[in-house]
Amino acid sequence: MEEKIPRNWLYIIVALLLTIAAVLVGKSILSSKGDSGGSTLALEEKNRELQERNKQIQDLDNRMAQLQKNFEESSKRIEELQAKLDDATKALSATGQQLRATRQETERLGSSRRPSGGGAAPRPIEPAPSVTARRPADPGTYEVIRATPVFEEPSESGRKVSTINKGTRVNVVRSAGDWLEVRSKHGNPPGYIRRDDAMFIEKTN
Repeated sequence: MEEKIPRNWLYIIVALLLTIAAVLVGKSILSSKGDSGGSTLALEEKNRELQERNKQIQDLDNRMAQLQKNFEESSKRIEELQAKLDDATKALSATGQQLRATRQETERLGSSRRPSGGGAAPRPIEPAPSVTARRPADPGTYEVIRATPVFEEPSESGRKVSTINKGTRVNVVRSAGDWLEVRSKHGNPPGYIRRDDAMFIEKTN
C-alpha cells in the first residue's frame, strides 16, 4: 500500500506556498510602486525646470517689450525735438529776412531824403552843452580817506605803481580833472590818485 502524507504536513506545505506567493506578489507590487514613484519625481522635476524656463522666457519677453517701449518713446521725443528745431530754424530765417528787408528799406528812405548837391547845406548840429568842469584842486597836503591805488597815468587803465593806506598824508602838486598828482617825500614813485579818495589839509608853504 502507498504511504499517505499526513494531513497536517499538507496544511503546512500549502501555508508555505501561500506565504511565498504572497511575498513574491508584495515585492512585485513594491517594485512597481517604486518605479512609478521615481517616474513621478522625474516628471515633477522636469515640470519645474520647464516652468522655470518659461518664467525666464517671460521675463525676457517683458524686458524686450519695455526696451521696445522706451525706444519708441525716445524716437518720438527725438522727432518732437527735431520738429521744434525745424520750426525755430524757419522762424529765425524769416526774422533774418525781415531784418534785411527793413535795413534795405531804411537805406532806401535815407538815400531818398538825402539833399541834392544844389540844395541848401544842412544846418550843422550844435554840440551839446559840456558838463561844468571841476575846479582845479589846490596843491598842498592831503590826507587819504580810504586805501587808494596810485596809477602811473591819470586813468584807471594806467599801470598801478603802489597803494596808499587810509590816513596817509600825501603831497599834491597839481590836479588833472578827477585825479591828483602826488609826489612822495620818502622816495616812493610819483603818480595819480583819485580826487575823491583824498581830503585837503593845508596848502604848501
